[in-house]
Amino acid sequence: MKYSKFFLPAVLFVFLFIAGCDSDVMEDEEVMTTLRLQPVFSGQPLLMDQTYDHNGTAISFDGARIYLSEITLIAEDGTETLIEGPSITVPAKDENDADVSHTVSNRVILAKHDHGHEEYDLGMAMSGSYTGMRFKVGIDGQDNRVDASQVPSNHALAKQTDKNNHWNWANGYIYLRVDGLADSDGDGTPDAAFETHLGKTTFLREVELNTAFELTEGITNQIHVMLDYAHLLHMVDLSDPLQLLCHTGDNIPVAQKVAGQISGAFMLHGLHESEHSHHD
Repeated sequence: MKYSKFFLPAVLFVFLFIAGCDSDVMEDEEVMTTLRLQPVFSGQPLLMDQTYDHNGTAISFDGARIYLSEITLIAEDGTETLIEGPSITVPAKDENDADVSHTVSNRVILAKHDHGHEEYDLGMAMSGSYTGMRFKVGIDGQDNRVDASQVPSNHALAKQTDKNNHWNWANGYIYLRVDGLADSDGDGTPDAAFETHLGKTTFLREVELNTAFELTEGITNQIHVMLDYAHLLHMVDLSDPLQLLCHTGDNIPVAQKVAGQISGAFMLHGLHESEHSHHD
């Protein structure tokens, strides 16, 4: 069979055109991402043992921890990427309190702001344009019914030895733990212990933050979110002895006040190139 002298160049052109189209389709690549969850108090850095003015009451902190889970990145085209974590299988209880084996697969972060930890691995995500992110403050479903004592020590759901993060099978994890001192006599010196511990499914909250950012290749992309502890505690009167101690079930009014503030306490500040060490 004879071919025109123009046939082979034409075939080559078509091949290169198709290959070029394929390369455009595949141009998005997976990139490394981290979350910087920066703690502040009324916009100022949150530091342990520093005195702050909280609605006219002097307070200080010695504990500040919060759980994030089911972290989802929302792409410009509407695609949602649920960040997966290191998968673990551990004993748990089902809804009938029967013993079961359960696998935790989503990324869970326990932000220990009282230890100065701010940056956490999110793993790989596709490069491209995003309009925001969504996550839960708390641990939902069967993940909240695992045996914390059987979780590997390097996982966020492991039983903590310094500050309790888990009550029991029925009540699950403490989603938010804020401890410190509040001025009880008006002399400007924090002296009375306050404890705000939030948990239980009733008080789990979903947060969605809408700010555009771009994940790019060649760097570790740091998604920067600020958490304002003053906003979390804004509705709590720490000059009132009846509001100083809240372990959720023993002070439902305070638990409701704090849960109602969760969504507005987070601010997405966009993307930065990561320069800090990070934690799982």
